[in-house]
Amino acid sequence: MSDLMTRLAQGEILVIDGAMGTMLQSRGYNPGEAPEIWTLNNPDVLRGIHQEYIDAGADIIIANTLGGNRPKSAKYNLDDRLTELNAGNVAIALEVAAAADRPIYVASDMGTTGEFMAPLGTMTEEQMIDIFAEQAEALLKAGTDFIFIETMMDINEAVAAVKGCYKASSDALVWASMSYNKGRRGKGNRTMMGNSPLDCAKLLVDAGVQVIGANCGNILSQDMPEVVTELKEGGAPYVVIEPNAGVPQIIDGKTVFSQSAEDLAAGIPAIIEAGANVVGGCCGTTPEHIAAVARAAGR
Repeated sequence: MSDLMTRLAQGEILVIDGAMGTMLQSRGYNPGEAPEIWTLNNPDVLRGIHQEYIDAGADIIIANTLGGNRPKSAKYNLDDRLTELNAGNVAIALEVAAAADRPIYVASDMGTTGEFMAPLGTMTEEQMIDIFAEQAEALLKAGTDFIFIETMMDINEAVAAVKGCYKASSDALVWASMSYNKGRRGKGNRTMMGNSPLDCAKLLVDAGVQVIGANCGNILSQDMPEVVTELKEGGAPYVVIEPNAGVPQIIDGKTVFSQSAEDLAAGIPAIIEAGANVVGGCCGTTPEHIAAVARAAGR
């Protein structure tokens, strides 16, 4: 068992960092460009963001590799630089983590391909597994502490990602998190594809995932405890929760997340009481939000 998982097994509550995309935009990134190549061209910006999250109290920082799979990279004509995109961003995160005065773990993000699996699309499960295995191999060779599959909206794609990670290495440490939206008309919280937290947890546990979570979506931190409860009922051994800084709004043509650090952090004690083991933030959160989360978690 890794030191990270030992700490969770001992009951320690850990803090994971916050948003990357909105932080990059605040530092000059243009959304029309692949964020993975932008940060390789602007490494000091990325180093600074990682350091700010560490200074805020994060125990885990996430490498900027969310879109580092072949279909996503191909949209920017970067699919021939897949290894470079993943390894380069992991190296920057590892460099910053190694310089810290306390243990900092590096997770490598793995996000959706943007493709639909059959029968809604043409992508087969085996093709999807191979896509994720390719990225996982690059991340693991780069030395990441673990792979964090995030912001998944289809449990079938999430399970394929897990299988891809284990195809790359049966010893890989893999976490997985789905994106849920607030239930309507009594239907409960669901992913965009209609998957419930309970069902997702069951399938991810069966796939071999120990840390299962929720991130992004429109569920505020104050409402996340019910998601945690469902994940635990589904058998999740450990739970990671990363809420957005409120529901996104379009103001003057820009996406704005208006929830303050204090308001987001106000929901953290109940999230932990419900059974979460790792807490942090997703879209719109900043080092200020993570500092408030760390304080609320007693870090």
